[in-house]
Amino acid sequence: MIDTPTGTPFDRATSSITSTTDDGATVVTLAGEIDAALRDQAGEAMVAVVLHNAPVVIDVGAVSFIDSSGLAFLVQLHRLCSESDLPLELLDPSDNLLELIGVLGMGDEFQVRRSASSDLAAGA
Repeated sequence: MIDTPTGTPFDRATSSITSTTDDGATVVTLAGEIDAALRDQAGEAMVAVVLHNAPVVIDVGAVSFIDSSGLAFLVQLHRLCSESDLPLELLDPSDNLLELIGVLGMGDEFQVRRSASSDLAAGA
């Protein structure tokens, strides 16, 4: 087992999938390393999307790593929203994440939105 100090990129305590409601939308926020270890949190977020039955925003601006299970979660959210006729936005994805989504053949399936803070950071 590798012991990493708190605050390193491998700090599992900073990785999460959460959901909230904001301005009539369900906001699913992914942060840190998105992998199979967050399976329960991903399930809770899916339940929240179903219960709220509102437009969905997936905030991925704080994702530092995503594996195949994290990508599968994004695909499942997309499928759920498509089947329920719910608008879906991907907020602040990195170029790497967009490339991975493109490799899945879903590059045109997600509407991408950049936040004002993301635009400012990109220009800095």
